[in-house]
Amino acid sequence: MIRIFFLLTVVLTTVSEHSILGRWESRSAAGNTTGVVFKEDQSFEAYVNRKPFTTGKYYMRGDTLHFNDTGCDGSEGIYKTNFFADGDSLYWVAIADTCTERRNGMQRLRMGRVKSGTNRK
Repeated sequence: MIRIFFLLTVVLTTVSEHSILGRWESRSAAGNTTGVVFKEDQSFEAYVNRKPFTTGKYYMRGDTLHFNDTGCDGSEGIYKTNFFADGDSLYWVAIADTCTERRNGMQRLRMGRVKSGTNRK
């Protein structure tokens, strides 16, 4: 039984070699910065130009992000997370999201990991 539990733990923790935890940002052509901070307690905070935009709860299942935020009447968004550039950048592809405004915004985002100590503008 312990072996099965250990094997299951190893498999589940290695499904994705990259972590979504931390701060991610994207800068638009107009100079606006959109960002999100994914926390270890499975909460997140999103902002635009350093002003709070929305908050919510999330969880990852493999490479799939499931989340609810304060917008979209509490509906769940489900997105495939695609990491690139050695896990320092990502984008999402909608799997299921009934919130059109959120879905449209998410499909345009390409975000980069903000490393601690990085000087953000």
